[in-house]
Amino acid sequence: MNDFQQKLRHSGVGRWFYGRETGEQKIIFGLLCFVVACLVWITIWKPVSDWRAIEVNRQQNAQQLFDWIRKNEQAARQAARGSASKGQGRSLIPVITKAAAAHNITVNRLQPESNGVISVALQQQSFNQIVTWIAQLEENNGVSVERASMDSQDNPGYVNAQIRLN
Repeated sequence: MNDFQQKLRHSGVGRWFYGRETGEQKIIFGLLCFVVACLVWITIWKPVSDWRAIEVNRQQNAQQLFDWIRKNEQAARQAARGSASKGQGRSLIPVITKAAAAHNITVNRLQPESNGVISVALQQQSFNQIVTWIAQLEENNGVSVERASMDSQDNPGYVNAQIRLN
């Protein structure tokens, strides 16, 4: 340690430092300690502290998600069994659009709903074609009509329809 102090005293910085008055040396030493403390805080303490806070937050979020999944696991299993037994595992939209195209029906709007029902809007379509299309969907694909609403048009035999398929 004495060897280091001797080398420091004889270096340019040491000669400059030890050439100052004692009060100035204390101020310079205090500033040096402050700068070193700031550098340690900026380069080591702050990044580690931020990282720890982020990781604690991630862990809490993961735990909350895990708890929610555990809490709702049984309901999800029952819903999966229920939808599999009802045949809801298939996608109705391609079935509906292919059958509509086969019967020359133009679908104006197709809207899936959260409960698995598909809402279909038809405008100025032949009533007979709609009825055969729905019958084919029920017979060949097991698609049932939950609700249907049809309004007549000026053109005889043509209707506007709102149909909910399940």
